[in-house]
Amino acid sequence: MSNSTTDRGLPATSYAILGLISFGEMSGYDVKQFADRSIGYFFWSPASSQIYAELRRLTSMGYVREREVQQERRPDKRLYRITRDGEQALQRWLERPDVAPDMSKSLFLLKLFFGRLTPVETLIPQLEERRRQAQESLAQFEEMERHMGDSEDQIFPHLTLKCGMAHARANLQWAEDALQELSKRLPSEPPHE
Repeated sequence: MSNSTTDRGLPATSYAILGLISFGEMSGYDVKQFADRSIGYFFWSPASSQIYAELRRLTSMGYVREREVQQERRPDKRLYRITRDGEQALQRWLERPDVAPDMSKSLFLLKLFFGRLTPVETLIPQLEERRRQAQESLAQFEEMERHMGDSEDQIFPHLTLKCGMAHARANLQWAEDALQELSKRLPSEPPHE
């Protein structure tokens, strides 16, 4: 069964789930946990309902196979495994030459863009929070790197992690520079008499 004609109709989230499941059989809960600890940093941190909807779609397309596992003290759970057709669909998607530019939405940058309408004293704490977030992200990424194995199959997750680290460092530097720039624009206090 070849589904190449329907592949292009799948959203990137479907391929993300196929890719995650390609690491091994897992439940919807496992997919959520894995996404949060990996691709959630740069692409998508899904809601559980979205994961299960995608798993149903992928199962109906024959890209994923499910099996029910009985548990004694918990409800039965479903485990999902990528099928051969799913692997082929994922491979076709990975090999497509389209590389769209990254699009990021930042509420903070939107507010900063309109900063002329806000007192500098209001923007500085927001920038300090952005700096703190960048420091926290960098620390998380560095911790992940310390625990990452050096096996050959970790090279691609490691390269992705290094990109996240570079972004965090750049955001940290930018926040420092922006804070210096805005500090120059603080109104000077009148001398005390």
